[in-house]
Amino acid sequence: MTLFFKTFEKDNTQTYLFYPGENNRTPFKRRSITVLMDNCTESNVRALMSAWDIETLSMEYQLIFCFPVPPQGGWAAAPYETCKQIFDTCQIGMGKPDDKPLPRNAFGIPTTEAMLATWHPMNDTKYVVGIGDGATFALTLAVRTPANIAGVLAEGGHPSLTDASESAMPVCLVHGDPETEAYFRRVNGEHTVCQTAGFTVYAGARNPLEKTMVPLHKNRIDAGLLRSVCETLFLPARRPNTSPSGDIEPSMCLSTTGFEYFIHDFRLGDGKKHTWFTYVPRRAAKPDTGWPLVMFYHGGSDNPAEAAEMSKLHELGEQEGFITVYPWGTDCCGWNSAMDPAQENDADFCNRLIDYMLEHYPVDRERVYVTGFSNGAAMAQTVALLHPEKIAGLFHIDSNWPGKYGGYQAVTEKDITPFRLGFERKQAYDYLMPVWYTYGSREISFPVFRDSTQQNQYDLWKRYNHIPVTPTPARGDENPTGCGAEGETIEVIRPTDRHPEHWYQVNRFYTADAAHLNLYNFVIMHDKGHDIAQMDAALGWQFIRKFRRKADGSLEICQE
Repeated sequence: MTLFFKTFEKDNTQTYLFYPGENNRTPFKRRSITVLMDNCTESNVRALMSAWDIETLSMEYQLIFCFPVPPQGGWAAAPYETCKQIFDTCQIGMGKPDDKPLPRNAFGIPTTEAMLATWHPMNDTKYVVGIGDGATFALTLAVRTPANIAGVLAEGGHPSLTDASESAMPVCLVHGDPETEAYFRRVNGEHTVCQTAGFTVYAGARNPLEKTMVPLHKNRIDAGLLRSVCETLFLPARRPNTSPSGDIEPSMCLSTTGFEYFIHDFRLGDGKKHTWFTYVPRRAAKPDTGWPLVMFYHGGSDNPAEAAEMSKLHELGEQEGFITVYPWGTDCCGWNSAMDPAQENDADFCNRLIDYMLEHYPVDRERVYVTGFSNGAAMAQTVALLHPEKIAGLFHIDSNWPGKYGGYQAVTEKDITPFRLGFERKQAYDYLMPVWYTYGSREISFPVFRDSTQQNQYDLWKRYNHIPVTPTPARGDENPTGCGAEGETIEVIRPTDRHPEHWYQVNRFYTADAAHLNLYNFVIMHDKGHDIAQMDAALGWQFIRKFRRKADGSLEICQE
């Protein structure tokens, strides 16, 4: 088995890395487990990997394993800040075995070639295992800075609870002390208690993934216990960046989803290989007019499985009755949403895939919708602008486009190729496009000021839909709500029982005509970072599902 040793030049952090196989880029998701041990040498790491059967586990569940070398004095004696710096450096750098900096483009984003060279472990599925003093540090991380840690397995360990965040954390305590167990049982919302598969399990009432597990008969971690914890505690849980400390959400089990997989497939007829996942509801009866179709475009450097797990749109489609498609960008990395002629023609790919779905699946042609996240949200807008005759609605999430990423740049439709082409199409027929757009208040362009990507985007769509454009505050001006230009009506909603602290501010904008149609919505999900919250996609679907694109290009609004 190939074990890599990596030294980070910036702070001399050292770690051992083990990857699941040789192929670093696939359409499936990679998770990671960081193992904190006291004497981290190559011989000790290899011995532990053999004893815990880590190679088998890694290959079976596509897990990246990271073994950081502890600081001088060890995990317990060194200052917490020193240990945390080592941990953070490893989390950021575990995506590739060398320390060469990633080449970046003019916007400061890694190039496609650079991203294709990485393994891309996702931040929402990073787990920690600690033994010895490493267990104390692992539990201290869980107590003090739980964001981006989706679960902890600790053998022993005595964390200080003085600076505890009081945030939930899926945890398994092997030979733990009573005070630590009581803390996690409290923050995980102990409600149900059961004994199963060799563990006592204390599960939260509101969210059963927030649980504390205690082995009944084992005082040491071995291969069997690690596998049990992976399968029952780690893999079912993820921690997206949808609150300051992250939220515990369910993961997706690919083996039970029922996806159709089209991987490196040539059937679209453009001579290029393409990848996409399709989900058709399992309902026995199909509607007379066919199923609605929702196309979801992944974020930059993501893939179809990651997009499916983030959005859970296929699960919503099973409930609501629509087909879901998760395509992978032609370069197996990102989307050429700006239509750069030097890059892959993703606009053509997306159009061909929609046509393929219309031809080969029972799709209602009047009810085709597009959505996506981040770079994929930009691609969804591009598809809607280029093919408004096919698209009945757009409900994208967290698009820092168009304009300067993280900065300020005034743009018009003439500066942005998809918008320019979209406005040109309106000269032949005045298409309208219903839009529900969700953005997080911990995102890079919030609060929203003039010339930010958010102002550029919502004003272009308002103009497209004949909605009055009102001024957005400039930097330094008063911006009471942070959302820039407020809606004609504003609604606050709290749509989820699992996370009652989640709330959305919906700014609704209406056409300046007698119909007074609500065709643009700027929705702020408060305390969300760059991620997809539990209800983001569902709220968007609830809005756009009432719209139909008629054969003559007009919109029909169905009363519900």
